[in-house]
Amino acid sequence: MLFVAGSVLGFVSTNYGLLITARALQGVAAGLLQPMSMFLIFQTFQDHRRGTAMGIFSIGVVLAPAFGPALGGIAVDLASWRLVFVVTVPLALAAMILAFSLMPSRDESKGTKRPPLDWIGLGLIGVAVVSLLATISGGDRDGWGSDKTLIRVFLCAMSAIIFFWWEQRHPFPALNLNVFRHWQFASAGVLIACTGMAIYGSTYLVPIFVQVVQGYSPTAAGVMMIPAGIAMVMGFPIAGRLTDKIDPRWLFMFGTACFGVSMWLMSGLAIATSYWTLVGWLCLSRVGISFLMPPANTTAVRGVPSKLLASATGAASFLMQIGGAVGVSALAVFLERRSVFHGEHLAASVNESNADMLYLHQLTAMELQTRGYTARDAFVHGFDSIAAQISREAFLLGFRDSFLMVAIGFALVFAFIVCLPKPILAGR
Repeated sequence: MLFVAGSVLGFVSTNYGLLITARALQGVAAGLLQPMSMFLIFQTFQDHRRGTAMGIFSIGVVLAPAFGPALGGIAVDLASWRLVFVVTVPLALAAMILAFSLMPSRDESKGTKRPPLDWIGLGLIGVAVVSLLATISGGDRDGWGSDKTLIRVFLCAMSAIIFFWWEQRHPFPALNLNVFRHWQFASAGVLIACTGMAIYGSTYLVPIFVQVVQGYSPTAAGVMMIPAGIAMVMGFPIAGRLTDKIDPRWLFMFGTACFGVSMWLMSGLAIATSYWTLVGWLCLSRVGISFLMPPANTTAVRGVPSKLLASATGAASFLMQIGGAVGVSALAVFLERRSVFHGEHLAASVNESNADMLYLHQLTAMELQTRGYTARDAFVHGFDSIAAQISREAFLLGFRDSFLMVAIGFALVFAFIVCLPKPILAGR
């Protein structure tokens, strides 16, 4: 119901604030649904079948990012961005009906008391996360040493400190920190957060690149994600089943290597890189994610006692989402900074001593004069195409740097996996 409310509000939004509020409502709804889904799976299936169940369940999780961007692109091209919000409402209503008919109800015969919700803990962690993301995204705009940025850093640090203190004393904490005392959950949690960064970060970068630099339409950018999503759909059940049979560290290393190599290949992008080459690199990255996501979630939850099962599934979902949010924010800032850096250096070389620039300007001015421009206007506007070309090249180099940074990050993740001790396997 909360998701439907957010979707309707997004559809009727008349300003940026309402749009953000609508997205926040949808995010809260997702935050309620995702950990509960994992909890039900781990509560329903025996330990030696949980990896397989998580792999199959994850198919549904990735169908949305596989086909959603394509459908969203078609909606934007044919109608309006508002349609993107309400097109999912029928699915949400159908899910509500299925939930009442298929999901088990609470067993009141056990007489267990409903635990109170930790509103203070939720508020504190909300302030900490929002302050952190605002610091990352607003640091460039306001200045990293500005009063606004320092206030955000202070709010983030203080709310995080109070949150840790509060959660240690609350009988029913919003985020049970005891799960992180188990090394297997903590180490797998690092991989879960990195997987979140990988999924959301690459999903953010690639469509923007093909639209801003290569000039593709939103529909074409969305369709590009479908083969990659299909690759994940095929990989998830395989990875989930293998999690129940072999040491998951081998799956982690394979998945990390595939994703890291794909990002390294993308760091060599060019304006002329073909559409299907990008699709192939994306598919390789999604194969890597499919061998990271189900094994990491299953391994993390297997590392805690059964009494902490609900807390572990909630913490795992939190790590995935916070990793994705921080990853997208950090990559957006990094992309902007590197694009500005390259733009300044490219612009510095555009002067009267640059023979290539003068030749290009002369050709452009002559072409404009054939279109009816006066000599003066043709001379002035002849620099416009050069400026546009510099901006496009700067964006290209910024994207290259961003993909290279992700590749380096996953090389470090690979080294981290190699150092991990052998985790607890199914049925042990």
